[in-house]
Amino acid sequence: MENQKIFELELILKKIPGFSKKQIQKIIDYLINSNKQEIDSLINAIQDFKENINKCEYCNNLLAYVKDCIICNDKNRDKKLLVVEQYRDIEKFEDLKIFNGYYFVLEGLYKLKNNDQNILNNIDKLLKIIDKYDEIILGLSATLEAQFCMQYLQKYIKSKYPKANVYQLSMGIPLGASVEYVDSITLKQSLINKLKM
Repeated sequence: MENQKIFELELILKKIPGFSKKQIQKIIDYLINSNKQEIDSLINAIQDFKENINKCEYCNNLLAYVKDCIICNDKNRDKKLLVVEQYRDIEKFEDLKIFNGYYFVLEGLYKLKNNDQNILNNIDKLLKIIDKYDEIILGLSATLEAQFCMQYLQKYIKSKYPKANVYQLSMGIPLGASVEYVDSITLKQSLINKLKM
Protein backbone atom coordinates (compact mmCIF):
# COMPACT_ATOMS: atom_id res chain seq x y z
CA MET A 1 0.00 0.00 0.00
CA GLU A 2 2.80 2.43 0.91
CA ASN A 3 4.57 1.71 -2.37
CA GLN A 4 1.35 2.48 -4.27
CA LYS A 5 1.16 5.93 -2.65
CA ILE A 6 4.81 6.60 -3.52
CA PHE A 7 4.14 5.48 -7.10
CA GLU A 8 1.11 7.82 -7.35
CA LEU A 9 3.20 10.75 -6.07
CA GLU A 10 5.99 9.88 -8.54
CA LEU A 11 3.47 10.01 -11.40
CA ILE A 12 2.37 13.49 -10.34
CA LEU A 13 5.94 14.77 -9.91
CA LYS A 14 6.98 13.36 -13.31
CA LYS A 15 4.64 15.93 -14.90
CA ILE A 16 7.01 18.70 -13.77
CA PRO A 17 9.36 19.42 -16.70
CA GLY A 18 13.08 19.00 -16.11
CA PHE A 19 12.91 16.74 -13.04
CA SER A 20 15.04 13.62 -13.24
CA LYS A 21 14.07 10.37 -11.53
CA LYS A 22 16.74 11.02 -8.88
CA GLN A 23 15.38 14.51 -8.18
CA ILE A 24 11.86 13.11 -7.83
CA GLN A 25 13.16 10.50 -5.39
CA LYS A 26 14.86 13.25 -3.35
CA ILE A 27 11.60 15.21 -3.16
CA ILE A 28 9.73 12.09 -2.04
CA ASP A 29 12.42 11.36 0.57
CA TYR A 30 12.10 14.95 1.82
CA LEU A 31 8.32 14.58 2.09
CA ILE A 32 8.62 11.22 3.88
CA ASN A 33 11.05 12.68 6.43
CA SER A 34 9.14 15.96 6.97
CA ASN A 35 6.77 16.47 9.86
CA LYS A 36 3.11 17.46 9.40
CA GLN A 37 3.80 21.16 10.07
CA GLU A 38 6.46 21.29 7.32
CA ILE A 39 4.10 19.56 4.86
CA ASP A 40 1.23 21.91 5.77
CA SER A 41 3.56 24.89 5.28
CA LEU A 42 4.57 23.61 1.84
CA ILE A 43 0.94 23.01 0.84
CA ASN A 44 -0.07 26.51 2.03
CA ALA A 45 2.83 28.12 0.13
CA ILE A 46 1.84 26.31 -3.08
CA GLN A 47 -1.83 27.30 -2.67
CA ASP A 48 -0.91 30.93 -1.92
CA PHE A 49 1.37 30.98 -4.96
CA LYS A 50 -1.34 29.60 -7.24
CA GLU A 51 -3.97 32.05 -5.95
CA ASN A 52 -1.77 35.17 -6.14
CA ILE A 53 0.39 34.69 -9.22
CA ASN A 54 -1.05 35.80 -12.56
CA LYS A 55 0.32 36.32 -16.04
CA CYS A 56 0.28 39.62 -17.88
CA GLU A 57 -2.28 39.37 -20.67
CA TYR A 58 0.12 41.15 -23.08
CA CYS A 59 3.62 39.83 -22.39
CA ASN A 60 3.00 36.65 -20.29
CA ASN A 61 5.30 37.87 -17.50
CA LEU A 62 4.42 36.65 -14.02
CA LEU A 63 2.66 39.13 -11.76
CA ALA A 64 2.73 38.61 -8.00
CA TYR A 65 -0.11 40.17 -6.00
CA VAL A 66 -0.74 42.82 -8.70
CA LYS A 67 -3.01 42.99 -11.71
CA ASP A 68 -1.01 45.32 -13.97
CA CYS A 69 2.40 44.66 -15.49
CA ILE A 70 4.85 47.40 -14.51
CA ILE A 71 6.96 46.86 -17.64
CA CYS A 72 4.05 46.88 -20.12
CA ASN A 73 2.61 50.03 -18.51
CA ASP A 74 5.92 51.92 -18.56
CA LYS A 75 5.61 54.36 -21.49
CA ASN A 76 9.24 55.53 -21.06
CA ARG A 77 10.70 52.30 -22.39
CA ASP A 78 12.27 51.94 -25.83
CA LYS A 79 10.04 50.67 -28.67
CA LYS A 80 11.96 47.38 -28.77
CA LEU A 81 10.58 43.94 -28.00
CA LEU A 82 12.78 41.20 -26.54
CA VAL A 83 11.26 37.74 -27.01
CA VAL A 84 12.38 35.32 -24.27
CA GLU A 85 11.61 31.73 -23.39
CA GLN A 86 10.71 32.07 -19.70
CA TYR A 87 9.73 34.79 -17.24
CA ARG A 88 13.05 34.23 -15.40
CA ASP A 89 14.84 35.55 -18.49
CA ILE A 90 13.12 38.91 -17.97
CA GLU A 91 14.46 39.04 -14.42
CA LYS A 92 17.98 38.41 -15.73
CA PHE A 93 17.84 41.27 -18.25
CA GLU A 94 16.18 43.63 -15.77
CA ASP A 95 18.72 42.83 -13.03
CA LEU A 96 21.59 43.51 -15.43
CA LYS A 97 19.94 46.77 -16.60
CA ILE A 98 21.08 46.15 -20.18
CA PHE A 99 17.69 46.39 -21.89
CA ASN A 100 15.09 49.14 -21.57
CA GLY A 101 12.43 47.89 -23.96
CA TYR A 102 9.48 45.54 -23.59
CA TYR A 103 9.36 41.76 -23.32
CA PHE A 104 7.32 38.85 -24.57
CA VAL A 105 7.54 35.43 -22.89
CA LEU A 106 7.01 32.48 -25.24
CA GLU A 107 6.65 30.05 -22.31
CA GLY A 108 8.63 27.39 -24.16
CA LEU A 109 10.06 26.74 -27.60
CA TYR A 110 8.50 25.97 -30.97
CA LYS A 111 9.47 22.47 -32.12
CA LEU A 112 9.38 20.66 -35.43
CA LYS A 113 6.56 18.45 -34.13
CA ASN A 114 4.47 17.82 -31.02
CA ASN A 115 4.03 21.48 -30.08
CA ASP A 116 2.13 22.45 -26.98
CA GLN A 117 -1.00 24.43 -27.92
CA ASN A 118 0.09 27.14 -25.48
CA ILE A 119 3.26 27.79 -27.56
CA LEU A 120 1.24 28.04 -30.78
CA ASN A 121 -1.21 30.45 -29.11
CA ASN A 122 1.66 32.58 -27.80
CA ILE A 123 3.27 32.78 -31.25
CA ASP A 124 -0.06 34.01 -32.66
CA LYS A 125 -0.31 36.49 -29.78
CA LEU A 126 3.24 37.70 -30.52
CA LEU A 127 2.43 38.28 -34.19
CA LYS A 128 -0.49 40.52 -33.25
CA ILE A 129 1.78 42.97 -31.39
CA ILE A 130 4.90 42.95 -33.61
CA ASP A 131 4.00 46.08 -35.57
CA LYS A 132 4.04 48.22 -32.39
CA TYR A 133 7.83 47.92 -32.08
CA ASP A 134 10.82 49.28 -34.02
CA GLU A 135 12.93 46.20 -33.26
CA ILE A 136 12.17 42.59 -32.43
CA ILE A 137 15.02 40.81 -30.64
CA LEU A 138 14.87 37.03 -30.31
CA GLY A 139 16.63 36.41 -27.01
CA LEU A 140 16.45 32.64 -26.74
CA SER A 141 19.14 30.23 -25.53
CA ALA A 142 22.01 28.98 -27.64
CA THR A 143 20.62 25.42 -27.74
CA LEU A 144 19.84 23.73 -31.05
CA GLU A 145 16.15 23.62 -30.13
CA ALA A 146 16.12 27.36 -29.39
CA GLN A 147 18.05 28.12 -32.60
CA PHE A 148 15.41 26.20 -34.59
CA CYS A 149 12.67 28.15 -32.80
CA MET A 150 14.36 31.48 -33.61
CA GLN A 151 14.70 30.57 -37.29
CA TYR A 152 11.02 29.63 -37.39
CA LEU A 153 9.97 32.85 -35.63
CA GLN A 154 12.14 35.01 -37.88
CA LYS A 155 10.68 33.48 -41.05
CA TYR A 156 7.14 33.65 -39.68
CA ILE A 157 7.50 37.28 -38.59
CA LYS A 158 9.07 38.29 -41.92
CA SER A 159 6.28 36.54 -43.86
CA LYS A 160 3.68 38.68 -42.06
CA TYR A 161 5.76 41.84 -41.62
CA PRO A 162 8.45 41.97 -44.34
CA LYS A 163 9.80 45.31 -43.08
CA ALA A 164 10.16 44.17 -39.47
CA ASN A 165 13.62 44.60 -37.95
CA VAL A 166 14.33 41.18 -36.44
CA TYR A 167 17.54 40.47 -34.52
CA GLN A 168 18.96 37.71 -32.39
CA LEU A 169 21.42 37.92 -29.53
CA SER A 170 25.03 37.54 -30.63
CA MET A 171 26.67 34.29 -29.63
CA GLY A 172 30.12 34.29 -28.12
CA ILE A 173 32.63 32.48 -26.01
CA PRO A 174 31.53 32.42 -22.37
CA LEU A 175 33.69 34.39 -19.95
CA GLY A 176 36.40 32.16 -18.55
CA ALA A 177 35.99 29.45 -21.19
CA SER A 178 39.03 28.21 -23.08
CA VAL A 179 38.76 28.31 -26.88
CA GLU A 180 39.88 24.69 -26.84
CA TYR A 181 36.67 23.60 -25.12
CA VAL A 182 34.19 25.82 -26.97
CA ASP A 183 31.88 24.07 -29.43
CA SER A 184 32.38 24.78 -33.13
CA ILE A 185 29.09 26.66 -33.66
CA THR A 186 29.86 29.10 -30.84
CA LEU A 187 33.42 29.55 -32.03
CA LYS A 188 32.28 30.21 -35.61
CA GLN A 189 29.63 32.71 -34.49
CA SER A 190 32.17 34.43 -32.25
CA LEU A 191 34.50 34.90 -35.20
CA ILE A 192 31.76 36.09 -37.58
CA ASN A 193 30.46 38.58 -35.00
CA LYS A 194 33.89 39.77 -33.93
CA LEU A 195 34.12 43.27 -32.48
CA LYS A 196 36.71 45.88 -33.45
CA MET A 197 38.97 46.75 -30.54
